[in-house]
Amino acid sequence: MKKLFVAILAIGCLLAAPAAKAQTINQTCPNEISFGYGVSLIGSATNMIINNLGLVEQITDGEYIAIKSGGSKGVLNLNYIHHTSKVFGIGGNFGFNRMSVNMEDETGKLTAASVNMFSLMVDTKLNWFRNDMFGMYSKIGLGVMCLNGNLVEEMSGNLWLPTGHVSAIGMEVGRQFCGFLELGAGMKGIVQAGIKFHF
Repeated sequence: MKKLFVAILAIGCLLAAPAAKAQTINQTCPNEISFGYGVSLIGSATNMIINNLGLVEQITDGEYIAIKSGGSKGVLNLNYIHHTSKVFGIGGNFGFNRMSVNMEDETGKLTAASVNMFSLMVDTKLNWFRNDMFGMYSKIGLGVMCLNGNLVEEMSGNLWLPTGHVSAIGMEVGRQFCGFLELGAGMKGIVQAGIKFHF
């Protein structure tokens, strides 16, 4: 009887070992924190659209007629996700983006202006695939952004607006420490890369 008990225990341990090894980092370390840099679309293409629609003249009541040059240097993102299961995670994202522009008036004179953009979003993450060292996922974030600017009197101070982001494809390489790359659209930038730590 004692030998049978030992044999059953040994078989149980052998069967449990592969299952334990099969656990992903999202299960053994359900929390992740990441720091990333995103390439923003706010630049010459956006300026061209704004100028063609005459938005600057409307917003500033004719004081300025166009954005001559300028854009964003990129978006800094700090993200936290808690994996509630192997597939699903939820958390939050804080982002910062600074846009610098030159505003042109009717005489051709340029005036430098800047806008700081802060965003706070609730993020959800869907893990498509994860093995020991590689994972693929998608993310959706919804929240608010605060525009803090000194463009003209009508656009000075804080302006709160809804915002969001979709990362259609995300890839991470590594286990506890990861490098990641995300492709998407919204406040975090069209391409975002950075590092993650699972704990």
